[in-house]
Amino acid sequence: MTHLKQRWIPSLLILVSALATSAGTVAQQRELRVLSDRTDQGTLRPILDAFEARSGAKVIGVFMDQGLVNRLESRPTEADIVITKDAELLDIAAQRGLLDPIKSAKISASIPPEFMDPAGRFFVDAYRARIIFYSKARVKPGELSTYEDLASPKWKGRICLRSGSHDYNLALFGQFFASFGEAKARQVISGIRDNLARTPKGNDREQARAIFEGKCDVALMNTYYHPLMAENPEQKAWAEAVGVYFPNQATTGTFIMRSAAGLTKATDNRDLATALLEFIASKEGQQLMVDRTKQYSVLRDVSAHPLMVKLGAEQGLVDGRFKIDFVPLDKMAGKREEVIKFVNEIRFDAER
Repeated sequence: MTHLKQRWIPSLLILVSALATSAGTVAQQRELRVLSDRTDQGTLRPILDAFEARSGAKVIGVFMDQGLVNRLESRPTEADIVITKDAELLDIAAQRGLLDPIKSAKISASIPPEFMDPAGRFFVDAYRARIIFYSKARVKPGELSTYEDLASPKWKGRICLRSGSHDYNLALFGQFFASFGEAKARQVISGIRDNLARTPKGNDREQARAIFEGKCDVALMNTYYHPLMAENPEQKAWAEAVGVYFPNQATTGTFIMRSAAGLTKATDNRDLATALLEFIASKEGQQLMVDRTKQYSVLRDVSAHPLMVKLGAEQGLVDGRFKIDFVPLDKMAGKREEVIKFVNEIRFDAER
């Protein structure tokens, strides 16, 4: 009996020690906090999963569709990183002093200057074009030309759109103001409102569904929704029913929607936060962004996804490359508030 005790006690001590070490490892797993207006299970999640796998850290987040800047302003150190589907929001946050400069030679070397905040407080991590989706059955590509043309009477009762107050449309309309000038932008936005087939509602995919169901003939949507719908068995018919058209290719170019990432004022995990941003900006991270989210990379040596290359081919676009009306973010300063006021003034989202 005594002999058994002597053999059992050392074994027990080893087991307890192993459990203690394991518990300590779990307790020491670092957590990186992210604030984002992208959904946790949406386009952002593959990037976060890949970073977790390579870093051993756990990425936790607060995900919200609206009110990102206000949340950051009220809780400036709640998260280590802020990632947004609309780079203009980070520009606003930066102007309010809510972001810290990103000190990373890797990011400075990889991100092209046009996609980097001049003060280094955030960078654009990917972009997509906001283009015209149209009914293959009821619209000929030759009928399409520019954003401005959507205000023409020929589109009366034929346009579907999500809310004019959604970030995507606020960013688009803001670029109208910056590129077209105030008077022309107001005319175009008012004309699009007059041509709406129904009350603005739903997300971008719902507009493609409405075209499929014959409720409207054209819509303004982001490019990546076409391949994402095509890969979804329940939405594949929507994708097959619509064609895509890159407007203004013969004139000023198509507007793009830029997503962006930056550092908050929180400093506890600054090294880990910087590592995630460096991963997003790396060729590996950008390739993952292209493969999984169907967005366009900001790196010149990362090609568009094969499904994206097909978009615009009927217009003569090569390798998925299209002419961009590139509006610098600093030229958007103040435009958002102006657009919100105007959209409300003309009752863009009024019941129809």
